[in-house]
Amino acid sequence: MRENETFKCFIAIFILALLLILISTHGAAFAYSHDNTAPPNLLITEIYPNTATKNEPDEYVAITNPCAYSINIEGWSITDNEGKIIFPTFAIAPGETIYVTRNATAFVGQLSNVSRKTIFPDFEYGPDSNSDVTQLQTEGRFALRNSGDEVILQDKRGREVDAVIYGDCSYNGVGWQAEPLKKPREGMIYKRNDFQDTNQCKDWLLLTFGASYHAPQKITCFGELTAFVSPDCSFSVLQREIETASASLYINLYQFESIYLMDAVLDALNKGVNVCLLLEDRPVGGIKDEERYIAAKIKDSGGEVRFCHDPFINHAKYAVIDNERTLITTENWKNTGIPYNSSFGNRGWGIVISNAEVANYFKEVFLDDFYRGRGKESSQGLVKLETKEFTMSRRKILEGSYVPVFAPLTLRCNFTVIPVLAPDTALNNETILDTINNAKERIYVQQFLTRRFWDEEDNPFFAALVDAARRGCDVKVLLDSKYLEGGNNNDEAVTWLNELSREDNLSLEAKLADLDSSGLTKIHNKGLIVDGEKVLIASLNWNANSVHNREAGVIVENEEIASFYEDVFLHDWDKSVNEWEQKENKGGTFLIKIAWVALTLVISFVVFRAVKWYKRM
Repeated sequence: MRENETFKCFIAIFILALLLILISTHGAAFAYSHDNTAPPNLLITEIYPNTATKNEPDEYVAITNPCAYSINIEGWSITDNEGKIIFPTFAIAPGETIYVTRNATAFVGQLSNVSRKTIFPDFEYGPDSNSDVTQLQTEGRFALRNSGDEVILQDKRGREVDAVIYGDCSYNGVGWQAEPLKKPREGMIYKRNDFQDTNQCKDWLLLTFGASYHAPQKITCFGELTAFVSPDCSFSVLQREIETASASLYINLYQFESIYLMDAVLDALNKGVNVCLLLEDRPVGGIKDEERYIAAKIKDSGGEVRFCHDPFINHAKYAVIDNERTLITTENWKNTGIPYNSSFGNRGWGIVISNAEVANYFKEVFLDDFYRGRGKESSQGLVKLETKEFTMSRRKILEGSYVPVFAPLTLRCNFTVIPVLAPDTALNNETILDTINNAKERIYVQQFLTRRFWDEEDNPFFAALVDAARRGCDVKVLLDSKYLEGGNNNDEAVTWLNELSREDNLSLEAKLADLDSSGLTKIHNKGLIVDGEKVLIASLNWNANSVHNREAGVIVENEEIASFYEDVFLHDWDKSVNEWEQKENKGGTFLIKIAWVALTLVISFVVFRAVKWYKRM
C-alpha cells in the first residue's frame, strides 16, 4: 500500500512538473489559449482623424504589439460602432506597429511631403489604391469623425481589447475612463505616450502629422557649461558661439530680428559653415521686415531657410553647433531678447552645453521639424528691403536704464541634462513635474506668461508648486507685470497664490516684477530652480497652449550652475515688491498724508490763535 501511494505521489509530481514546463515554454500564448477572458494586450497607438487633406483619404489607425510573442489578428476588427473593418490572417510581431489607412497612396504621399519618413501602410479600407497593400473587409461605414468618435479594437470573438475615444463621443464601455480626448485640430494626430495604458487622457499626446515622438532621457555628462542671462551678457555669448562654428549651425527660432546676430551667421556662411534656419511662419503680429531681410540675406549667402507651418506654433529658441554644442535660451533673437547693448532688454536665461549626446538629441529634433517646414520660392519672395536707409535704421542700438550685474559663468564639470520638449515631454512625469514633485527645500519660479486655469482645469505646474509648499518647501514665484489685460493672467495668479498662502499658512509667496525698479523691459524668462541643484531653462510658458507648441528646453542638474541662476532670480526678486506690500505701503502713505494734513491744520490753528491773542495784548 505504501509503495502504491508513493507511486501515485510520484506520478502527480511528474504531471505537475510537465505542466510547469509547458507553461514556461509557451508563456503567455499558452495561457491565452486556455483563458477566454484574457485577450493579448495589443494597443491602439496612433489615430489621425482630422487630416489636412481634402476628403481626408489619409486618415489612419496604428496598432502596436508590446508583447514578447507574435499575435495572429485573423478575424479581429476595428469598429466605431457605426462600421467595422475586419483583418485577414496576419501575425503582428513583438514590438511591431501596423498602419491601417483609408487610402494607402494618399497616406504615403502626405507623409513623405511633411517628413523624411517612408512608411507604407499594412492595410487600407477605402478604395483599392495600391495593389501591394491588403484591402480589408468592411461592414457598414467605418470613418473617423472629426467632431468625435470611438475607436475600438476587438478580437475575433468580439471582445474589446483596447478602446480610445475623443471629442463628442458618448461611449460608455469598460475600455475608457473619465473624459474623452479633446477634439483634434486639423493636421494633428493622437499618439500614445509610450505604452502607458490607464485608459485615460494622460495616456495620449497630440502631435503634428509626420512629427516624431522624442522620449525623455537623462544624460549624464562631463564637459563644459556656460550659463548666461539677458540683458547682461547674452549677446556676447551668442556671438562667440556662432563665430566659433566650423562645420554646421542648426538654428530653430520663433523670431529672428537681430541684425547684429545675422552678421555673425553670415560670417559663418562665408567660412563654409552649413547653416539651416527654421522660423515660425505665423508669429503674433506677423513676420517683421527685419526677419524677412535676415532670412533673405542668409538664403542668398547659401544657407537653407524654412518656415514652420504646423497647426500649433514653433516657439523654440535653440541652436546646435558643430554637432557638439547646444545653445538654449528663453529669448528670441531680437533686440529685446538678445540686446547688443546690455543696458536694455528682457530678463531671460540661457545656457551652452558642450556634449555630443545632448547635441545629437536636439539635432534629431531639429531635422524632424526642419523637413516638415516650407521653403520660400526665392529670396525676392521673402523681402524687397535691400536699401541703405532700411539697413541703417535697423542698426540703431537701443539703450535703457538697466545696470548689468552678471557675467557668463563657464565651468568644466559633471552634470546631468534632461531635454524638455513640447508637446512630447513637457507634461511627462519625468521632466518638469517630477523636478517640482521631488523638491525638498525650495523652489524659485520666474515666468513671462502663466494662467491659473487651463481652460476649465487647474494649471498642473501651479498645483505641483502648491503641493510642494504643503510639504514644507519655500516657494517663490516672480511673474512679468507688463501684460496684465484681461482675466486669468499673471496678476490673478499672484493674487490667488498669496491668498492661498495666507489662508493655509504656507511658505509660498508670489510677486509681480517691478520693471521700473529693475530697469528691465519685461520678464520674458521661463525658468525654474529647485533646491539649489536643478534648473529649467526653456521656451515654455506655463499656459495651456504652450504644451502643444514646439517648445524646447533642458533641466540641468549642477549646484554651481543652479547657484548662478538663483543669484539672478533673487536679484530680480529683491527689486520687486509684492501686491500686498504695495497695498500696505499705499495705505501707510495715505495715512501719513492725512496725518500731515491734520498736523498742518492744528499748527495753523495754534499760530492763528497765538497771533490773535498777541494782538489783544
